[in-house]
Amino acid sequence: MFVGHLGAGLAVKAVEPRWNLGVLFAAALFADLLLWALVLVGVESVGAPLASGRARFFTFAFPYSHGALASAGWTLAAAALGWIVTRAGTPGRARLACALAIAVASHFLLDLVVHVPDLPVAGGDSAKLGLGLWRAMPAALAVELALAVAALAACMRRAPLRRWRGALLVTVVAVAGILTALGPYLPGEPPPATTLAASSLVTLAVIVVLGFVVEGRARWAVPHRGNP
Repeated sequence: MFVGHLGAGLAVKAVEPRWNLGVLFAAALFADLLLWALVLVGVESVGAPLASGRARFFTFAFPYSHGALASAGWTLAAAALGWIVTRAGTPGRARLACALAIAVASHFLLDLVVHVPDLPVAGGDSAKLGLGLWRAMPAALAVELALAVAALAACMRRAPLRRWRGALLVTVVAVAGILTALGPYLPGEPPPATTLAASSLVTLAVIVVLGFVVEGRARWAVPHRGNP
C-alpha cells in the first residue's frame, strides 16, 4: 500500500481543502515514515517476503508504528496537533483537527484491508490483524489504484490547482501508482533492511515535499474560499 495512502490524503484534502497537501501526505504516510525510521535504529523489523503467485510482499514486526493501539494513539495525537497549530477562533477548528486525525487513522484502516495478519493489536506478542487482500495481489492493486484515481479527481474538483501545479500532482500520483503496481513483481532478492528503510524514507520525504510544492506554500494550512 503506497499510492492508496496518497489517495487517502487527497480524499481528506477534497473534504477539508484548508490543510496543506504536504501536511496531509505526511499525515497519511506517518505510520510508514515512523516504521522506516524505527527499522533504521533496530526497533522494528522487516520479515522475509512472502509470495502470492508471481507477486511478493513483506511482513513486518511493527507494533509502534502500525499496531492498532499505537495507531489509535497517533490518531489522537494528530487531532491534538491539528487543534494546536490552528489559531483560536478559526472557523471549523474542530473540523480541521478531525480531518488531520482521519488522515493519520486512514493508514491503519487501509493496511488492515491488504495486509496478511501482521498488524498487532498492541505489543509484538499480541493478536495480529489483517484481511489479507495481498494474497490476491491484482485485486489489491486494482482497489488501491482506483482509490487513488477517485481521490485525485475529487481533490482536483474541490481544490483546483493552476497550470503546472495540477500537472505536477497528477505526475506524483501517476509515478506512485507505477511504483505500487511494479513493486510486488520486481525480480531478484530484496535489498537489506537498512537499505530498504533508507530508500523508502527518502521516497516518502520527497512525496511530502512535493505536496508542499504543489500548494506553493510552506504553511500548515492554506486559505480557501470554501472554508466552512
